[in-house]
Amino acid sequence: MREVDVLAFGPHPDDVELGCGGTLLKLADRGYSFAIIDLTRGEMSTRGTVEMRAAEAAAAARVLGATARENLALADGDVRNDHESRQKVVEVIRAYRPRLVFAPYYHDRHPDHSHASELIYEAAFVAGLRRYETGQESYRPSQFAYYMRWYEFEPTFIVDITEQYERKMQAIWSYASQF
Repeated sequence: MREVDVLAFGPHPDDVELGCGGTLLKLADRGYSFAIIDLTRGEMSTRGTVEMRAAEAAAAARVLGATARENLALADGDVRNDHESRQKVVEVIRAYRPRLVFAPYYHDRHPDHSHASELIYEAAFVAGLRRYETGQESYRPSQFAYYMRWYEFEPTFIVDITEQYERKMQAIWSYASQF
């Protein structure tokens, strides 16, 4: 694995594209590298299959220009902030060593999004603890930001993605089984 500037987490394939895809494109346009980490395979989705979602996620990652995209295969519909899940997220953070982590906002209609937010936030902290053993050097990202999904909140900053909007939509339309 190679280090990246930004690590964007999504509970399901397509959440990153919807929530912060335009910002990732803007960062890539400015020379920053990023990877996308999907927590689940989207197996509980009403439409499509796990295989379709994986192919769609790969296509969307190409559109966005991601350095890498991984799936941690946590249980869709049952994302939890437990030891096993936290360890997987810590290992990914330590492997990629991002300066910035994006996570879904913690107040959301879908329980997986809320639980994922808490899981990612805590893992980003725990990754910096020397005594949390994973066989990797400890590392804590210096910045953490939430992206908006279902519920609106008062943002601390807004990114103008006017120039990236069409490419963001192309990434979203990569999920033909969903949209």
